Amino acid sequence: MDIGILYKIIVFWGVFYITPGPVWISVMEATRRLSYPEVAKFYFNVFFPVNITVQFTQAIVSVLFIGQVTQYFSQIDLLFYLLGGMYILYLAYKTLKNKQSNSTFELGFVNLAMIMLLSPKIWLLFPSGAVIANQLGQGTVTNALIFGVSMLLVSSFMFVVYILIGKLGTRLLKDNFSYLAFGLLLLFAVFLFNEAYQVGFDKWAYR
Repeated sequence: MDIGILYKIIVFWGVFYITPGPVWISVMEATRRLSYPEVAKFYFNVFFPVNITVQFTQAIVSVLFIGQVTQYFSQIDLLFYLLGGMYILYLAYKTLKNKQSNSTFELGFVNLAMIMLLSPKIWLLFPSGAVIANQLGQGTVTNALIFGVSMLLVSSFMFVVYILIGKLGTRLLKDNFSYLAFGLLLLFAVFLFNEAYQVGFDKWAYR
């Protein structure tokens, strides 16, 4: 195995997960008031099961069918931008509603899975990482497994990082952290709707 390529894969996942996207914003909002034992329960009951069921599968598929994933997403990217934007907008609404009712924002298996499945960022960038993984020279299936397992390890590490950020943010901003989470989710939704507009306009213009 080429250690240099493996290092590039780890760096890819690090860069991919370091940006605070909707998944991390939702995770921080859902766990910031929880005790550390409760956070651990959330990880094993929600985050890890979704990660290994949904995102591990996405990583494997991206390596095994890299050409098909890229081509297929380019055909339905408008739908993903629209559905992703609407679902993140729904999460922003839930965040604000829970803030107003002084209740805890709950993030279940289905909610987290939907964010990952409808995220255009995943379907756009996973094939880029898959290109790197296919340079490992270990056979397509082995390359895919290494790509997927490294994703699980890096995302689990970043889970801990964002939990700490969420708790620090809560300590600094108090209950205003929910407004920050709402604002960021709203911005992500607007960004996706804008991308949908651009994609739709470009497709219409080239007809």
